[in-house]
Amino acid sequence: MLDKRLRCAADFVPNGARLADIGSDHAYLPIALCLENKISCALASDINEGPVAAAVANINKNSLSKKITAVKADGLSGAEDFKPDCITLLGMGGELIVSILSAAPWIKKEGIRIILQPMTHAETVAEYLAREGFTVNDEKIICCQDREDRIYRILCAEYTGERREISGIESLIGKANLDRADCDTLLYVKRALRVLRTRIDGKKKAGLDFLEEKALADSLEAFLSEHKDQNR
Repeated sequence: MLDKRLRCAADFVPNGARLADIGSDHAYLPIALCLENKISCALASDINEGPVAAAVANINKNSLSKKITAVKADGLSGAEDFKPDCITLLGMGGELIVSILSAAPWIKKEGIRIILQPMTHAETVAEYLAREGFTVNDEKIICCQDREDRIYRILCAEYTGERREISGIESLIGKANLDRADCDTLLYVKRALRVLRTRIDGKKKAGLDFLEEKALADSLEAFLSEHKDQNR
């Protein structure tokens, strides 16, 4: 049974996909998707031997060794040979996700869906995708109260070759989330605003320029004000 975070990511995986789950840990995601007959096969990859061994054990326990292959690998190294049409990188820092994607230029082609869930610096991931020609087709913010009230942002993107710059609020929150403006998004915006205010206060005390942070904070405050009815 997948938790709320992994279930949200699983919902973005297309039916019949050849999935490469990078940083798969115990292979929970590919196992669940195989048991649901949602994917045709999967590569469960991790950089550490312990998680790979755990993945192999779980795969065998569920009699899925013919559908899921577990390998020890650094990022997307070797995954090209598997010819995935869907790639998941979940539960990593945003800067690590960008590093892994940057080291695999072969993903820059149409027909490969990339599902990302950065634990930190989601804005760095969003800016990378826009700059490198990936289009975010959809994304979701979810609040998991069973995981210490963590809030996660999950992005679903594909390469289109269309490079563009995005605004500060779009990189921080995401256009689809801003358009949706659901309760979890509002919580995410509030948390981002608190972080920005702390950063602004720190820069003020240090005598540093904080105009960029102030402009972004103003945008977030305007968004919350616009959706104050949902914000009660």
